[in-house]
Amino acid sequence: MTKMNDDGGLIGMRTEDLRVQALKNPLGINENPVFSWQLVSDKKDEKNERQTAYRILVSESEASLINETGMLWDSGVVKESRCFGILYQGKKLHSAQKAYWKVMVWDGENQASVWSETASFETGLLEREDWKGTWIGQGEDYENQELAPVLVGEFEVADLEQVVCARAYISGLGVFLADMNGQKLSDAFFEPGESDATKTVYYVTYDITNQLISGTNFLTITLGNGQYTGYTINPVMVYQDGTKTKFGRYQKNDSCFVKPGICGRKKLIAQVELILKDGTRKIVCTSNENWLWVNGPTVFQNWYGGEDYDACLAEELIGKIPSEENGWAKAKKMQSPKGVLMARECPPIRIEERFTAKSVKKLGEGHFMVDVGKNGAGFVELVLHGTTKENRGNWISMYPAEMINETDNGVDQRSCTQSWSEKFDCVIRDSYRMAGTGEERWHPSFCYHGFQYVEVVGFPGELTSDQIICCRLAVANEKHGTFETSNQTLNRICEITDRSISSNMYWSFTDCPQIEKLGWIETSHLMFASVADVYDIRAWMKKIIHDICDSQLDNEQASLAGNNEEGFVPGIIPAFYRIGGLYKDPNWNGACVFTPWAYYQYYGDEAVLRQAFPVIERYLAYLDRQTTNGVLENYAQMGEWGEYGEHTPNVLVATCAYYRMLVITKQICEILKGQKKQKENKLDKKAKLYEAKAQAVRDAFYHHPECYDEATEQFGTGSQASYAIALFSGMAEEHEEQAVKALVEAVKKNGYHLTSGEVGLKQVFTALAEAGYSDVVYQMVMNPTAPSYRVFADNGLTTLPEYWNYEELWLGSMVRSRNHAMMGHVREWMTSFVLGLRPQSPGWTKMLVAPYAVAELTYAKGSVMTPWGIVKVSWKKENESFFLAAYIPLGIIATVCMPKEYGGSQLEVGSGEWKFEAKVEN
Repeated sequence: MTKMNDDGGLIGMRTEDLRVQALKNPLGINENPVFSWQLVSDKKDEKNERQTAYRILVSESEASLINETGMLWDSGVVKESRCFGILYQGKKLHSAQKAYWKVMVWDGENQASVWSETASFETGLLEREDWKGTWIGQGEDYENQELAPVLVGEFEVADLEQVVCARAYISGLGVFLADMNGQKLSDAFFEPGESDATKTVYYVTYDITNQLISGTNFLTITLGNGQYTGYTINPVMVYQDGTKTKFGRYQKNDSCFVKPGICGRKKLIAQVELILKDGTRKIVCTSNENWLWVNGPTVFQNWYGGEDYDACLAEELIGKIPSEENGWAKAKKMQSPKGVLMARECPPIRIEERFTAKSVKKLGEGHFMVDVGKNGAGFVELVLHGTTKENRGNWISMYPAEMINETDNGVDQRSCTQSWSEKFDCVIRDSYRMAGTGEERWHPSFCYHGFQYVEVVGFPGELTSDQIICCRLAVANEKHGTFETSNQTLNRICEITDRSISSNMYWSFTDCPQIEKLGWIETSHLMFASVADVYDIRAWMKKIIHDICDSQLDNEQASLAGNNEEGFVPGIIPAFYRIGGLYKDPNWNGACVFTPWAYYQYYGDEAVLRQAFPVIERYLAYLDRQTTNGVLENYAQMGEWGEYGEHTPNVLVATCAYYRMLVITKQICEILKGQKKQKENKLDKKAKLYEAKAQAVRDAFYHHPECYDEATEQFGTGSQASYAIALFSGMAEEHEEQAVKALVEAVKKNGYHLTSGEVGLKQVFTALAEAGYSDVVYQMVMNPTAPSYRVFADNGLTTLPEYWNYEELWLGSMVRSRNHAMMGHVREWMTSFVLGLRPQSPGWTKMLVAPYAVAELTYAKGSVMTPWGIVKVSWKKENESFFLAAYIPLGIIATVCMPKEYGGSQLEVGSGEWKFEAKVEN
């Protein structure tokens, strides 16, 4: 019986935030639903609550769910404490099937909760045969790919009252915008999501029920290039022979190898289905050669170089019915991409922040400099008032940049173009041709930029700050992580890091939002905790892991001229580019091991390990072939990328990564074996094999002169990263005490300055903090002289630059990005050690609350999102006392550790709100 309070209200455990694929009521998923929920309690002062069992019901209708009849799945009562990663095990689902579900849970007293609120999910088109349309476009020989074609399909709805719901399934390569009868289908940008089109092509499902009308309906899709229609198809800076194009726009074009089929001309496939009252599923529109197209008002668009929009042309097109008589052409059938059409199961890219410009400075007639106040990723929305016929046809040009030039009379785009703006006389520009109709608004739809400043040319009249609206875009990962202390500089460092992270949350975790916009894949694991501590990345990171698995070379791909061996995983994913001399390195390519492992550790989901395991094995077999006498010598090309003032040998960095992969893979074998519930199977043998290989690599490491000097007990060159990487990988386990001391001395020797690159930096912070030296990390972070994070904040930076010495030219000639997330590992340290929140078992089932009481701080507070819910903590120092408060969600067991200077007492607690106090020990 469920307990009630005196007012008849329910007391006890209940569920909320029901999700499938980590999404709320998702529309158009693939065929394997994964359920999760969070637990809350209505008991006063609840403590140590936990789930002991659950029951899930899934049905085709809300009515049958209420009546508990005609179930697609009744899980029965399952003894399980976990409330996430629950796989659907019911009847086979078919395409376009909507299902409703609810869950009941039992607590530690075997008390049943009430049923949850009803949630839902809907499958997309699960089989290729479900797609009745064809890929269409302007034709494989159409050259003007800088234009954005508008394609229209029409269909009839005879009796709107018979329609229960309607769906549009759309994929467009590279990117697309869609509307139905003039209404946008969503507020998302750059759909459907980047992928390796030889393996996977994502599509999006839209609910168009409310956009339908009786009679003739028009589905309109506008296509942009994105990364898919890149420089090999549509050069806008220079041609492949080096001669300049007429466009003069910046474009990344320095790939030494382009995989066949990963790029191509713009195309789309679409399908509209109605569900009628009698249950009939009716296809009313499919993409075919009866569709019509015309080049739209976006007269130039490029993922890097910007976008031009002609509002006069838009005005001419509005109201004209698409027809060949009105200048439209019949669509042509296009070559289908090789990849499988798959629902994209992660949040879309949206405008996450809008704000007006901070300041506007007039440089001349119609010429203005705009400062939006902080660096970031997105675009500017231009707002015009009172335009007239005299303005009609005039262009307003906007040049985004991260810097102002030395004479203060314009922007400097070199950090957005790696100085190619000078080398190739090119620009990044967004332009708008005024219609002269009074009130006008516009922003790009097919590109975005990294910028803080915008130079505006050709503006009519006086430009005011409210006419430049900065739109910051990112994948709509929910933000739950917070961090605040009594030190405003440390808070600014947190804000700077968070802004760089969000600036690079696109279809991949990009390196930067201007020069490259590419998924350099090492950050997906090196920065995993720093990102997950702030954002809910469960769905987004699964998309990235899928893309990683897609990227691995098979035998057919390996046989292509200029390609790598079978099993190789690229360093950029999706592999739109391969940069010569910068594509082989186990800390990059090994993301196929490290990223699924990081996901499992953080979210406790073994499914990613099962998915990645075949890829992991093939990659390790490839890597084994690259070794020389057991180590990775003369192989890794990036090494300790971004190091400054000290060098760490590539062979040490690479071999430690390889060793750690082998150790992890042995653990994965044991985890997957445990799930099969067999005493002996192939995974036993594989676990022993990887363990033996790891030992062999370890032995070889200690015999390599660049890795370890037995006489001096020095790792590598004695750099900070040399010791930290050996410690983090477990390679220095037998020398841990000595290595930690040597690491501390290496930091002191450099005046507490940061010298590590992006691989070693995380490992320096982790090795020091786990050994009890967070005071050393704090001094490094807050060092008043460069290089340090504090210097970034003191210099007024609002995002993290690419390198510690960001004001110097890279390779003597190139200005580099002011917005990279790769050095953002301080964010993980803030959550894990200043707040003291870190998992002790996969999925945070067990965790630590062990804050470091920074001497210079009087308080710190913050939160982190776990699979169980949000953990909150705050601490403060008053007089001789330390006060700690924590909220632990239901399902987690936390070990609370007071700082050692306040006694260092420990207590294991369960869920609930907890408060602790301790005195300074004399």
